[in-house]
Amino acid sequence: MVAALLASAATSLLSACAAPDAGRGFTPGGGAAPVAVTTAGTPGPRSGTETITAAPGLTIEIEWPDEPDPKRSGAIKAFADDFTAQWRAVGTLGEDRSWVKGIDAKSPAFMDALKWVQDFLRDKHSARGVARLYGLRVPAMVGRGAEVDGCVDVTGLRVTDRHGTPLARQPEWVKRPRAVYLQAAGLGHGDDGVWRIRFYRYAEYPDELAKECLR
Repeated sequence: MVAALLASAATSLLSACAAPDAGRGFTPGGGAAPVAVTTAGTPGPRSGTETITAAPGLTIEIEWPDEPDPKRSGAIKAFADDFTAQWRAVGTLGEDRSWVKGIDAKSPAFMDALKWVQDFLRDKHSARGVARLYGLRVPAMVGRGAEVDGCVDVTGLRVTDRHGTPLARQPEWVKRPRAVYLQAAGLGHGDDGVWRIRFYRYAEYPDELAKECLR
């Protein structure tokens, strides 16, 4: 099923993301250290590895590609900012809500992200360790829509209780092979010049797309 979703990702994501952004008008929830939203013409980060502290004991390692095109680079940065912001929400026990700024509030992605964060909060769980994001690329860009793909490796993460103590039984998704997967997102470029996430797709092992992320 995952393979089928990703096979049609470029078509389905871009057709939806190319729609105008009229009538969005939502108010972000605020929070400390907000994620910087990215405009299409803003130069992206230099290629290389960047380590970001999302919360005490929780870091995100991002391998930035050498992408000279500012529009594609802006979409990649928005994708990575969203990834980081959601882990920041988990690491701060929901106090940081900056993740809402990088997602279209009327899109399926918003509800997916909200559920993911709330699942941690409901169980009074957090995370510590290192999550890695690499292999970032833009396989498709049409009009005001873009698809961004990235490899995720969460083998360095541990789910913890709210005090930061690792759970005795770790979930399977932090263990190989499930802990290494491909994440794809459809983004829309708004009238305000900001890229925002609208859809997510995933490919997990043994899908061939996920195998390409293995190191």
